Amino acid sequence: MRCTILAAALSLAVGSTAAQAQASTLSHFTRADFERALTESGASITSAAGSERIAFTLHGGVTADALLLACGDDKTKTRCLGSSLLATFQADADTTRERKIEAVNKNYYKENFGRAHIEPDGVIAVRIYMIADGGITRENHATQIGMWFALVVDSFGYLYPENGAWHTRGG
Repeated sequence: MRCTILAAALSLAVGSTAAQAQASTLSHFTRADFERALTESGASITSAAGSERIAFTLHGGVTADALLLACGDDKTKTRCLGSSLLATFQADADTTRERKIEAVNKNYYKENFGRAHIEPDGVIAVRIYMIADGGITRENHATQIGMWFALVVDSFGYLYPENGAWHTRGG
């Protein structure tokens, strides 16, 4: 009898934990989910609720934006399977193209995810795509966003290693 009660209690505890994990796992993104993950990661949302892009600021006033992609309802931005985060910055006027290329190459060498590139107008872009297809926990989603924030700041440090801080040059 005692073993039966312990087994039942263990089953209930494991079942509750599994249900909680399942409830906190996203199988798709909504704008509300995405904004929640951004704010949990330290961002401040700056765009209007109805805008397509989700504009936000992060560490040191860095500005960036996000888009929800592959949405079941593109108009309301619900049931979205993907998302994209993008930060861009213009290097100082005296920064050579070679120095920009070196910074982007260093980004690829040192970082494990995300991507950086130089746009045709010379603007440096740092982007990451995230997908919910197959499920992603809320915690993992917020963690990945926070890691991308660090990547953006690091990318600026690769361009200006003598300063290493985004806010010393602006966003």
